[in-house]
Amino acid sequence: MKYFIAAFIASAGIATIGNVAEAASFTLDSYSVDLNDTDPGLVVNWAPILGSPTAFDLAVGESFYTGLFSIWTDETTVNAGEDQAPKPISVNFNFSLPDAFGGSVTGNTGGYRVFGGLFQGGAVEWDGPSVFSFGNGGQLAVSLFDATFNQGFLGVKEGEKYGATVKAKFTLISDSIPEPEDVPEPMALLGLGLVGTSLMARKRSRQSAA
Repeated sequence: MKYFIAAFIASAGIATIGNVAEAASFTLDSYSVDLNDTDPGLVVNWAPILGSPTAFDLAVGESFYTGLFSIWTDETTVNAGEDQAPKPISVNFNFSLPDAFGGSVTGNTGGYRVFGGLFQGGAVEWDGPSVFSFGNGGQLAVSLFDATFNQGFLGVKEGEKYGATVKAKFTLISDSIPEPEDVPEPMALLGLGLVGTSLMARKRSRQSAA
């Protein structure tokens, strides 16, 4: 009986250790940007900053911040009306860990003119965080930060040199729940132990009677 109790306690301890939360490992395999690279509208360009693949670890509630890509325009002026019209932009993410999953963050780009065109430039605004699902109940929120770029006086300072960096934040909302392993329940082990103890007691009783 002592041996059974020790085994039961050990198995319960192993189960408890298995339930301790650990950081989840992520690998971003690739990302791409779709934007307005031809007229009409403000023509914009991008170049990657974050190399891929990129790996990072997150516990629930933690965030990973990074510069993601640069954005700029080669236009020299923001034409009133046409270049100020918002144009769609989206960033597409592909992960391979902890599972193969992905998604997109969307927004708009456009030119701005203030004080009658005294100051001009480009801007990118994002719709808000996107939540990507993975595994069994896992959720990763991806946020991109708004930015202005190529601001100039009486025109636009064109070129990548005067562009901006779009920054990203990855936040683990919930981790994937592992599938339950096919192992005996602690109470089932306890029941088996009691049955074994009872059988041993009967055997001793018969031997004494003999």
